[in-house]
Amino acid sequence: MKRCLSVLAVFALVASLAGAALGAPEFSGSYLMATANATGNYYSFGSALSAVVNKVTGANLTVTATGGSTENARLLGAGENEFAMIQSDVYNYARTGIELFKDDAIPNLRAITACYPEMVQIVVRKDANIKSISDMKGKNICVGAVGSGYEVAARQILGAYGMTYDDINETFADQVTAKNGVQDGTFDAMFLCSGFPNGNVMELSLTGKIDVLTLDQEHVDALVKKYPFYSSFTTPSDEYNLGHPVTSVAVKCMLICLDSFSEDSIYALTKAIYENLPAIAEINAKAKFMSLEGALSGIPSGLHPGARKYYEEKGIAIPDYLK
Repeated sequence: MKRCLSVLAVFALVASLAGAALGAPEFSGSYLMATANATGNYYSFGSALSAVVNKVTGANLTVTATGGSTENARLLGAGENEFAMIQSDVYNYARTGIELFKDDAIPNLRAITACYPEMVQIVVRKDANIKSISDMKGKNICVGAVGSGYEVAARQILGAYGMTYDDINETFADQVTAKNGVQDGTFDAMFLCSGFPNGNVMELSLTGKIDVLTLDQEHVDALVKKYPFYSSFTTPSDEYNLGHPVTSVAVKCMLICLDSFSEDSIYALTKAIYENLPAIAEINAKAKFMSLEGALSGIPSGLHPGARKYYEEKGIAIPDYLK
């Protein structure tokens, strides 16, 4: 009789655990996550994140190759993807309907987490004698592709130094074209925004003919104060063999979603990411920049309620502008 009771007790315990599991928030289903081109940082990082999330949750989160942050916001706005990697500045422009999204706001985007810093890198030819942004006057500068987040960053940084495109000979082109132009002397300098280190800058650094500008602290502070999606960033190592660290402003690579997802679903996704960060970092080292303490860094608005619930449970203070 006692044996029957103990067996029943075990069954009752298993049933209660199963019931608890069934009642727990879940992230499930099949979704598309917009990243960038298939050789870029967003695609490789998104692939690492989705591989771990899929393994842990059983969901099917599939990365898609795209044209990058600006296109990603529009893909979500059109309902063609449900998740995206995006720069924090572009996210801000999309939600508020300014800059690249003037009169075309996409307010239904929501933030899940900041991922890793994307440094505004200003690469100059050594023989161009550009030691500061001010030295760019009259020079041939590639400011980025039309409609890109870092082209806007170029304007903002020039503006901090009291300059506009009227002061330089600007060219609009993608990163590879810019790199080739710096290499062959067509351009004296180029702007780009990327995780550190960047492959194109690594390639240029092998020539020994380039440098990467450091922004002085006064101008970094001014940019951070004026644009809340920026933060200060100093290179942690000398991957470009410059012989010195580089300080600039950085935006954050963010993971975002549509506001149609339930609180429980995004709570479960956020939990799956942060409770499995080491596994993601084993696949892609940029996950080492992620932490609960930095999860909200650079996010300007629109935190999803599910992500907020998880962070609050972990004791992370939520700024008023994200509530």
